[in-house]
Amino acid sequence: MALPTRNGTSSRTSDTVQIVDVEPTSKPASSDHATMKDFYVIAAGYILFTLTDTAVRMIVLFGLWQRHFQALNIAIMFSSYEALGVVTNLFGGIMGSRLGLRFCLLLGLLLQLVGISLLFVLDRQDVSQWSQAGVTGYVVFAQSFSGAAKDLVKLAGKSSTKLATKAAKSREADAGDPLFKLVAWLTGAKNSVKGLGFLIGAVLINYAGLWRALLVMVVLTLLPLPGVWMWLDPRLGISKDQQRLTLREIFDKGRDVNMLSLARVFLFGSRDLWFEIALPIWLRAQFDWNFTASGAFLAVWIIIYGAVQTITPQYILKPLKMYPFKRAKLLVIWTGLLMIITAAIAAYLTAVRNKPITDQKTATLLIISIGLAVFAFVFAVNSSIHSYLIVAYAAKDKVAINVGFYYCANAFGRLTGTLLSGFMFQYYGIWVCIWTSVGFLAICTIITAFFRDVKDVN
Repeated sequence: MALPTRNGTSSRTSDTVQIVDVEPTSKPASSDHATMKDFYVIAAGYILFTLTDTAVRMIVLFGLWQRHFQALNIAIMFSSYEALGVVTNLFGGIMGSRLGLRFCLLLGLLLQLVGISLLFVLDRQDVSQWSQAGVTGYVVFAQSFSGAAKDLVKLAGKSSTKLATKAAKSREADAGDPLFKLVAWLTGAKNSVKGLGFLIGAVLINYAGLWRALLVMVVLTLLPLPGVWMWLDPRLGISKDQQRLTLREIFDKGRDVNMLSLARVFLFGSRDLWFEIALPIWLRAQFDWNFTASGAFLAVWIIIYGAVQTITPQYILKPLKMYPFKRAKLLVIWTGLLMIITAAIAAYLTAVRNKPITDQKTATLLIISIGLAVFAFVFAVNSSIHSYLIVAYAAKDKVAINVGFYYCANAFGRLTGTLLSGFMFQYYGIWVCIWTSVGFLAICTIITAFFRDVKDVN
């Protein structure tokens, strides 16, 4: 799907996204109304940040594994990344509604620079004399900056889609939902670039070394800063309601946002239970791959995942008569299907866990590759619908607060999955990680059954 231009609605096709048409005016832009220029600036910063963030993750992961750190140690190092995401999303949404999306985006990029810069210390020769606990604590500290940065940038990116679209109630039924299309495009593009980040990070750590790899990341992080500062409306995303929030208002976003956020905990926890830590290490150990090969494998997976997210509204849900997506309970079908696929992968790995890998290396690689491809497809559809539902459920004037709370739940799920992944992989094996993932998806499916339709919410 091509990203729409700013020309309003002069010609409508089934692939066209309707965007708010902003007339020239001498007044500053409204705080709850984004022009396409604002959206493009935020999207560019968000996507470029994602490239560096995932590349840094691979650089840290493989760099530490190269230094003989175990899976649980690495999981603990990444725990601060996810834990700060929980806090940042919770209070970042409030910050966005008070200070605007430009402030969140700029702060996120600057924090990422701090986090990457701290990692340069790991290339010093005297670091080899540090204890493992010392290195672990230092990386935990450095990753906390990147964790906060990621979710501030994500908050700006996802909130901008709600503010940039015009949900015209008078459009024909087959015109589709411009909000869903724009959310799907941004989320899919971000994840495709995330796959490229996996590959770039693996190639850089393999061939350039830690210092040069991190230097490239610093340069790429600096690129969007001038555009964000100069071209983004500083009032974008600021809520009209500036009353002091109570503790209940911070945590209780209403039935729909709360249920969706709870489901998100288990959806993304199920993925990170085996994908973030266990799978990269398992691939390298089982198939004797170098960092580049492992990174390329994961990159292809993420790129497929991102591409499917992009086309979900028009080319997957629409032919299945599920688009425009109004019946939220239809998501039960996709979540249940994801659970079945994950169970099939877990069953195969359980069956061959005690057999020599040399006897079935080709068969295992083929089955895992096919299983992961199917998993990527179905997970991408689930994620795309989730990303749409949160901005559909959120009130436009408080979109930053609602989206922030939702991605707080997302980060908590990832934190839980990452820690369990490191522990279970180190002591039991990847097959236990994946069976636990099946359990998470079963809970997610049950929660999804209680979602209300979008039309009922509106």
